[in-house]
Amino acid sequence: MPLRLTVGFSDNPRVQPLKDGTVKPENIDLDFVTLGPSDLFQRNLMYDEFDVAEMSISETLLAMERSDGTRWDWAKLPVFLSRGHVWPNLYVNTASGIESLADIKGKRIGVPDYDMTAALWFRITLKDLYGIEASDNTWYNGRTKELSHGGSLGLDKAGPVGVTHHWLTVDQTLDVMLDRGEIDVCTAIRQTGRITAGDTTVIDRYGGTPIDGNPRIRKLLPDNGKALVYEYYQKTGCYHANHHVIVQNRILREHPWAALELYKAFQRSKEVAYERARRQQAVYMYFPGSDFQDQASVLGEDPYPIGIRGMGKNVERAIQGSLEQGLITKPLRLEDIYYHTTLNT
Repeated sequence: MPLRLTVGFSDNPRVQPLKDGTVKPENIDLDFVTLGPSDLFQRNLMYDEFDVAEMSISETLLAMERSDGTRWDWAKLPVFLSRGHVWPNLYVNTASGIESLADIKGKRIGVPDYDMTAALWFRITLKDLYGIEASDNTWYNGRTKELSHGGSLGLDKAGPVGVTHHWLTVDQTLDVMLDRGEIDVCTAIRQTGRITAGDTTVIDRYGGTPIDGNPRIRKLLPDNGKALVYEYYQKTGCYHANHHVIVQNRILREHPWAALELYKAFQRSKEVAYERARRQQAVYMYFPGSDFQDQASVLGEDPYPIGIRGMGKNVERAIQGSLEQGLITKPLRLEDIYYHTTLNT
């Protein structure tokens, strides 16, 4: 009888072939629950309810260090099918004097969660390209202590070491603070159809600030960070991978073979998704452009590699960044993180 697992994942096209049954792991049936990353990771941390789930790399490292042994008993698979770019949603106050990323040193920066992997890679990029340390800036946590990944991990009680870090109240929102000039930079403004400031049930609250045409707010990178991502990869070889896959250890203790079978299934799903994308470009566009070739010339033919050989360097930089930014306090090795049968991938 096949092993039946519930999988929590975001709406990811590279996982769609697994969701629609085109790719099927051997002797495993998968029931998918689709959630946005904010809610998914909050449920992973608060309720630990899924057998298999997508999870923030940064927050996994924190969970490993802060677990009391009664929760977050996860095995991790080196499956990296998401990227944590903040660049398309990076906004600055026009009175801040910020014209480029190099001008961000010493500024007040709002992020949804200080500990999220997208924010981790944002700060790593500032350090690696411009020499800006996390401690050079003042950080504002857009989510409240009560409803945030950082709060679930105890950062409200033992916050980032050596970093000035403030929590917003439920009535405050990053968009309003940026508009008023109370912060200089914001890495994510999630506009919604209604104002949710003051709502204690909403993770990412919105204060109603208009963005388009607002003379006080400007998008910092008009190309959505494409040139920056390419530059960073060419200089460091890192892809800014932000999520991997966790599996409950209670499952692998009884079915250790399932780890590698799941890994292979995610790999096959990605390959099918790549082929679909190539076909869809020809179907949709009158004159298919050179976007595929342009990206391949920088990132190669596989922009979402998985496995330790392809992505170990990226995770090691994330570990080092977490240490530099006051998140984890003890170094980790790749073999401390990933399930033993996947270490040769």
